This record gives sequence, structure tokens and C-alpha cells, in this order.
Amino acid sequence: MALILLSGAPGSGKSTVAALLHEKLRCPWFEFGWIPEFRHLNPHTQISYEEEEALSFENLMLVTENYLRHGYENILLSDLSAKRIYEAADRFSAFKPLIFTLYADDETLRQRVLTRQNGNEYRNTEEAVLINSRILAAPLHPGEMRIHTGHLSPEAVCDAILQHIH
Repeated sequence: MALILLSGAPGSGKSTVAALLHEKLRCPWFEFGWIPEFRHLNPHTQISYEEEEALSFENLMLVTENYLRHGYENILLSDLSAKRIYEAADRFSAFKPLIFTLYADDETLRQRVLTRQNGNEYRNTEEAVLINSRILAAPLHPGEMRIHTGHLSPEAVCDAILQHIH
């Protein structure tokens, strides 16, 4: 395995599970939100959100290519939109990436988004529920596995993913 893509709605457990996978696999991990936002770093640069998101995504793809070229295994990318997850999977299809999409029931998502204590300030529960419903309505992408995280501990979700990787 060379590439693990972790997706899901806000509150589905992506960051928590990614941290556990990173620890257990001792692999490079890149969360899309860690890519610098130019508008915040340089307020004098005129760039739209769409341009900035596209540039950040392309930067992440170049970083991923570099790690793959250097032979790293189990590179973990998380917190990308479903569209970008699928683009990354298609771009690196030769490496047979595995996509793990996390989801939960609406009430669990709402509670997690409102009570999270991981430094994430996102609190839009209705948008989280909408993203979750879009994920569930979309057809599975080749190599994608969906995991309901509502009644599972983060450790159990991590173990389920690890079983599919090895």
C-alpha cells in the first residue's frame, strides 16, 4: 500500500482517526487544512477562495508525488472534499489508493461538531449533515470503503482501516 485517502463530513472522526493511523503506521500524514492559506499569510495578494483551494490542492499533489517517488509507503491524506479525494485517487491510480470515507448519523455529527475539543472551530452542524448526506448519496468510487463511525470508538475505526491495509 502506498496511499491512504481519508474522507468524510465534519464530525465524522477524520482527524482523530488520521492521528491514530499516523501513529500506528508511522507514515507521512497531510491534512488538507494544513496547507497555508495565502489570504491569511499575505493579505495583499488578490486570490479568490476557489483559486486558493485549487492551488493548495495542486501543492498537496506535488508533495504526495515527491513522497511516492522517494518510496514512502502508507502516505495518508485527509480532510479533502469528496471531489478532491476522487481526483487524488484518479491521479495516483497506479498506486491503487484506498479511500476510507467516514460517516455518522445526523445527531451524532451534530453533537461531535458542537462539542469537539480538538482545536477545530468549525460549528456549522447543518452543513456537516448536508455534506454527510451527499457522501451517502454518491456512488462508491473504485477502492472506496465507507465506515459508519456513529457507535464505534476512534480506535475501532482505525483497526477496521488497518485490517484493509494489511
